[in-house]
Amino acid sequence: MKRLIFAVLALGVSACQSEEKAVVKGERESWPISRGGAGLSGEVGVALPAKPDIKWMFPTEGAIVGEAVVSADTVVFGNSAGLLTAVDLETGKKKWQREFEQSFEAAPAILGDTIFIGCEDMKLYALELATGKEKWAIETDDKITAGVNLTKSPDGKATWIVLNGYDGVCRALDALTGKEIWKHETEQPINGTPAVVDGKWVVFGGCDHYLYTLNLADGKALKKVEGEAPIVSTVGTEGSFVAWGDHSNKVMGADLETGQLSWKYSDRKFPFMAAPAVDKKNVYIGGRDKKIHAISRASGDAVWTYKTGGRVESSPILFTDGLVCGSSDGRVYALGLEKGEEIWKIDLGESMVAAASYAKGTILIGSEDGTLFALGKKK
Repeated sequence: MKRLIFAVLALGVSACQSEEKAVVKGERESWPISRGGAGLSGEVGVALPAKPDIKWMFPTEGAIVGEAVVSADTVVFGNSAGLLTAVDLETGKKKWQREFEQSFEAAPAILGDTIFIGCEDMKLYALELATGKEKWAIETDDKITAGVNLTKSPDGKATWIVLNGYDGVCRALDALTGKEIWKHETEQPINGTPAVVDGKWVVFGGCDHYLYTLNLADGKALKKVEGEAPIVSTVGTEGSFVAWGDHSNKVMGADLETGQLSWKYSDRKFPFMAAPAVDKKNVYIGGRDKKIHAISRASGDAVWTYKTGGRVESSPILFTDGLVCGSSDGRVYALGLEKGEEIWKIDLGESMVAAASYAKGTILIGSEDGTLFALGKKK
């Protein structure tokens, strides 16, 4: 095990928790965890920017499937060629790049001066944010396609990593050492990032059709909701509500307090591969039917749909007055939350399945052609 820098704990505990709040005063400075915070709601907490320019582009040699994350003005992302790259948020200039033997589908997470990322080589890596040098790594029993989540331990004394694996195991690990706190085994692979809700629940869906709610303290199952097909994507939560899409061409909503399914939504016979974004009114999700759907959180009824020119596997992010989502048609769309009207769109010319992220006035999104785009105002 390599040298550990213990100062990361004090820095990171407050950082990972502050991002869980949906409302951000002023500008949002960072995006250190997938989907914007531990609950995976996809909420940004600031107003939608006016139609942006392409500030910079950073090309790589492999598809970018996982979300880029941002902390300390450093953007970190992986790709299918096994490249992990760090660039400057403002300029797009490379800070460092490391090559691994297997690809990255997962989004990284940043805690203080440490990056955590799962790889298809079955390992979870802890790396120095400044250099990319390895601090420690642990090996699981199969590839890791899910992003890392970060949360305080229930007693508030440590920071934990919560991680799903294709080996069907959800794990809680100490963020300083990688030491296992607990693990929960399921019957089938788990693809999606686990949500951490209210500092007490871990929520995720599995390929065994079940939505799981675990006790954060010990990993024991509290509730299981049976779906109708494998859940291959990340869930979205807001408060005690959770939504997810599946291979039965449905989106489902459930109540975490009761463990009961609230509703099922379907439109056409196309699966939902994207993670939903959730606010207090609606669920927003893209489908392989080329549409972005807004669904009433209360009833499960359609609120509006917006048709793009290609399948939508990119997961939307929610500003206070609009959403942003990529499509395989090569465009990034900004839509109003109430009616789904187009506010602006930008043609980037490259198919996108990765979710967008946002920090300091800049929208970041990767393409299947391997380009990371930064959208914002040029200086």
